[in-house]
Amino acid sequence: MKKIIIIVCAVIAACCFASCGAPTPSDTVNDYYKALQAGDYEKALSYTTLTDQEDIQKHVKKLEGADLKISKYEVVSETISEDGETASVDVNCTSTSAYSDKPEEDTNTLKLVKVDGKWKIKA
Repeated sequence: MKKIIIIVCAVIAACCFASCGAPTPSDTVNDYYKALQAGDYEKALSYTTLTDQEDIQKHVKKLEGADLKISKYEVVSETISEDGETASVDVNCTSTSAYSDKPEEDTNTLKLVKVDGKWKIKA
């Protein structure tokens, strides 16, 4: 009985550790699109390689002016380079903006790079 309890505890611990993995490029892209959907453009841009505060504010103003509204998105595929330092993520996205009142469906390929161990979308 004692051995069974130890084995069950070991299996549960292994499952817990396995689920605590590092974020993937797709996780970063999902967080980026969630922030865009919420209209939190500064947060969205925090998932990119932009670091200069002035550049970030310029991009925020552009996004606000575009009145971007993302109704839905779906990560379609993820490809990580052999060295594990770059990746690309394909996303299907449906959005509207000030430039078109009709919903537009696009497939975007986002390029990502690891910065200090975290995936960032190349700006």
